[in-house]
Amino acid sequence: MTKWKPTPSFVKHKREVFKNEINISSFIYKIGESKKLRLPSKEIPVTKITSSETKEKINYLKKCLLNYRKLTGYGRGVTAVQVGIPERFSVIYKGQTITNIKNKKDVTDKNIQVIINPKITKKSKHLLNYPESCMSASPVIVPTIRPSWIEFDYYDEEGNLKHWDTKDETDVGKMMNRVFMHEFDHMEGIVNVDIVKDPSKIILWSDPDFYKNAEFTKV
Repeated sequence: MTKWKPTPSFVKHKREVFKNEINISSFIYKIGESKKLRLPSKEIPVTKITSSETKEKINYLKKCLLNYRKLTGYGRGVTAVQVGIPERFSVIYKGQTITNIKNKKDVTDKNIQVIINPKITKKSKHLLNYPESCMSASPVIVPTIRPSWIEFDYYDEEGNLKHWDTKDETDVGKMMNRVFMHEFDHMEGIVNVDIVKDPSKIILWSDPDFYKNAEFTKV
């Protein structure tokens, strides 16, 4: 007689997801592991942006993002506080698109953008909902409402003052603006799980095709 037992879905994928979490735990702080994740980070004095100490920290953060991508095949951005450095800078991988979510071939720093001391100057009045993941809260997926675009001032790693005002309405453009907002939240001590409107919508990333079907929805 065969014994019946329930079998959860996507077992193979979930094993891979949790294996990745074990690997990245050596350099990414998870919620609950550090008080720094819940506190605003400090600005880097402009005169110290090009210092050897700051360059060393930026290079370390770049390595963490590239290592994350090598281990998992994805990862759009990481902020310094997520690796234990409570300072206001992030590194963003600009080579990621909606369609190449599992792109393990391009893991160089040629597409990494450094954002230091950003200040948002303008936000779109149009709000979009999209399921976000976060290195510090994975493997959960959180439906997060954000403006469709922002404008902001920031410094690059050479100490030059820059301005971002790209309002590309393609999915890739909307995603880039969202990544910036996600990382800037980290600088304020905010994780996306903190701003979810409906906690019952938080899910585990169990379906391997989930992001292939994910869409931006108007609020």
